[in-house]
Amino acid sequence: MAAKSVRKKTRSGKSSAPARKLKQGRKVASEQGIPARILTAVRRIPRGRVSTYGDIADVAGLPRRARMVGTVLRQTPSSRDVPWFRVINAGGRISFPAGSDAYERQRKKLESEGVVFISGRVSLKKYGWPAREEQLDELLWKIGEH
Repeated sequence: MAAKSVRKKTRSGKSSAPARKLKQGRKVASEQGIPARILTAVRRIPRGRVSTYGDIADVAGLPRRARMVGTVLRQTPSSRDVPWFRVINAGGRISFPAGSDAYERQRKKLESEGVVFISGRVSLKKYGWPAREEQLDELLWKIGEH
């Protein structure tokens, strides 16, 4: 059974578009914008650089939504022009299980761009995008190195 369309009256007494459709339309439009923002951020990662799921969320204007980045990348067809392989976890590691076909494919793609792995990790300080600011403790230790 179809839902009954409810029309609201405006101040002038004329009826507006159905209220239910307006709310649903706004929700759908905002949900379609989030994946696009994430994919745009991933496309911005330069060749030979990597980014973390959290950093992509920040660049897309979605702080603390690293898992959402993973979900969007997982659901994006591989035919899209998205360098998904440049996104790794916050520890500098590939998130796929080591030794799996997906792990090997991602690692080969990154190595072909010049990214170096040491003990299964990528240096985020060297290859990370956007460039990471030095942490407070790193800055303090440099003061005593004169």
